[in-house]
Amino acid sequence: MLEIIVRGGLVMYPLLLCSVIALAISLERAWYLIRTRADAEELMEDVKLCLQEGKLLEAMQLLKRSKGPVAAILSAGIAYSDRDKEEIREHLEEVGNEEIYKMERGLGLLSAIVTISPMLGLLGTVTGIIRSFRVLGATGMETNPAALAVGIAEALITTAAGLVIAIPSLAVYHWLSSLIERRVREMSRRALELTDLISARGGTAS
Repeated sequence: MLEIIVRGGLVMYPLLLCSVIALAISLERAWYLIRTRADAEELMEDVKLCLQEGKLLEAMQLLKRSKGPVAAILSAGIAYSDRDKEEIREHLEEVGNEEIYKMERGLGLLSAIVTISPMLGLLGTVTGIIRSFRVLGATGMETNPAALAVGIAEALITTAAGLVIAIPSLAVYHWLSSLIERRVREMSRRALELTDLISARGGTAS
């Protein structure tokens, strides 16, 4: 691996940095989303039962023990259950945006790496070809194949490295984005359900 990096030239070092950052973001975001996963259906049923029995404090304690954006949105709604419907919706939207930001943190950088890595690989290709032409220009007909191979190797290695980084990173990015999108839809559905439930109770707290 070290030999490949050296043969790839200077462009391999930023590519190596991109690979490390992409791997770190992918593992951290996957762990965060797995750790905050919860059964939203079961959680909503428990909250409904508590609200129907007028046990708001018990519902809040239940949600505090749960993790994830759905629990956060439900907790925010119950905390504002004594407000009017419009104020509850505004508060839920604000909390929802905060939860989305938490889930999407780092994805912008991962997306940038998906774009930058092939470009860096292309840059390495160009510099490698330039080196090869310099060898040809300096030696003319008596070109040393070994010296020429150095430039060609640099061109091919950096292109391959850029694609090796970008393709898995793109797959992980779309996978994480799909998970987040499903959670956002679940948050919206549960927020609307909770708002209607609180309104049906007359927005009273007990």
